[in-house]
Amino acid sequence: MKISKILAGMSAAALAASMMSLAAFADETATVKADLTGGTVSLIDEKDDDGVVTKTGVLTGTNVKLSDVCGIDVNVTVGADSAAKIEAGDWIGGGLGYNSESTGWASKEWSFQEGAKDVTGVKAADGSYDFVLKGTDPVFADTDTYAQVWLQNWTTEDFTFNAFTLLDKDGNPLLVVESDKEQGGNSVDLSAYDATEVTLAGNGKAKVDTGKVRVNVNNPWGEDVDKLITPADFEGVDAIAVTAEFDAITDPVDFAINFAIFSDNGPQYWGEGNTANKGCSTEAVTVNADGSYTFLLKFDEPLTVDGDLFLDLQSAFEAATDDDIPFAAKVTSVKALTLKDAPASSESTADSTESTDSTDSDESKVILVDSTDSKTNSAATSSKAANNASNTNPSTGAAALAAVGVALAGAAVVATKKRK
Repeated sequence: MKISKILAGMSAAALAASMMSLAAFADETATVKADLTGGTVSLIDEKDDDGVVTKTGVLTGTNVKLSDVCGIDVNVTVGADSAAKIEAGDWIGGGLGYNSESTGWASKEWSFQEGAKDVTGVKAADGSYDFVLKGTDPVFADTDTYAQVWLQNWTTEDFTFNAFTLLDKDGNPLLVVESDKEQGGNSVDLSAYDATEVTLAGNGKAKVDTGKVRVNVNNPWGEDVDKLITPADFEGVDAIAVTAEFDAITDPVDFAINFAIFSDNGPQYWGEGNTANKGCSTEAVTVNADGSYTFLLKFDEPLTVDGDLFLDLQSAFEAATDDDIPFAAKVTSVKALTLKDAPASSESTADSTESTDSTDSDESKVILVDSTDSKTNSAATSSKAANNASNTNPSTGAAALAAVGVALAGAAVVATKKRK
């Protein structure tokens, strides 16, 4: 169960204590692994007609009884197709429920549109959603000879099932069933850039070229399906970020951006150590499990686009034909990145603390004075504090302002004027 659901409506004063007690409770909640690929979890052993166990139930070996289960919380990660439809407000829906002798096929409908169906998908994190179905009465009978919990997506196919959490009558977790499939992916810090999402003409795919597997982003010599972007969109950029989604990865494989601009003496990159590399840099990323991976290409100077450009994700993985590639890949996002303006350098303490006639000034500074030894801190400190306060995230504003208050405790604030 997600903390955000449990703590809704609690006061800030009670939040810390509640989280501590939750953490203690979470430590007592058992976690098991299971194959969640199909979105169905067997709670008790499945047997054939001869009584031979064909699939082990997740309750086997735990202290949780079948009749303890009063609900489920299914956590999923959505892929690019679903994410785009959710963002656009398009319809995505499906079923969620139970299956056993005592329940029959018990189904509720879900969607991402608030109140449209019995269950609404609730955002847990970027790209991750929860579907919760709960009650106060036991769902199953201990006499059931089969019992399942499940979720189906009737609209799209790019759901990764992360966990099925079985809930008790109070909505607390009884057992967390996590996917036994390793999830990969990476995150790249793009906070130094202003990012513009580039419109893609498609998603591309893993394919063989000169015996090696690549994923084309823009290959001028390829087919139309190999040209996903418009080169002019990258005029003046300082970097390019390419995100791709990989599936059916069984062995680690390294991918890296290959790039060439067709302008005279333009930047290019053909792999680490290649003598033709110039004007840009990037690093290979190891794709070690299914997931979404981001690759970053940085330019030494703002890019000049004069004509076309070549851009792909290149690997050292060898295959004879496209049909021999054991995994799948597609490009889900390309961002044009420009560096944000660097903050203006702060002036010296001596200059900023100069006291002048207020009538001749049109710029004010706030100076923090340590009340214990009357040493004046630099104007840079006060400017930074003011800047942090002005950029407070609305959702965490109270905490940020509280932190600023602590920083100012015991200090006198002296307003002075500076002559220009």
